[in-house]
Amino acid sequence: MTEIHDPDLQAKSRRATGILSENLHFVANEPSLAFYRLQEHVRKSVPPMIEKRVQVQKLHKDLQGHYYDVEYALGAINSIKNCEEPLNNIQEQLKNALFLSQQIKYEQTRRLKTTQIDNDAQSKPIKNVPI
Repeated sequence: MTEIHDPDLQAKSRRATGILSENLHFVANEPSLAFYRLQEHVRKSVPPMIEKRVQVQKLHKDLQGHYYDVEYALGAINSIKNCEEPLNNIQEQLKNALFLSQQIKYEQTRRLKTTQIDNDAQSKPIKNVPI
């Protein structure tokens, strides 16, 4: 590089580069340009974020429904646990009812047989047996 020996030219060039640097700094950091960059960022990033938010809300609603289903199922299971004694009582009563039903059937068939034997005995003539 060549050095400039003219002090007036050096001062003017320093002042020009300073002003140019200041202008570049001002343009790069200008508020309207910053707002434009923010606007571009928001324009690109907000629609996907809104779509994700809608998806999350839908998933939350579905999850809430499943949560209520599970709560209802747990309540039903707990109520079944509390029904053990009444169900055992019902089972015993059913056994007794079956036993009594079998006894009634047995008595009915026995009576039917005895009435048939009596009817058969009355319908058959008695043979004369010599004495």
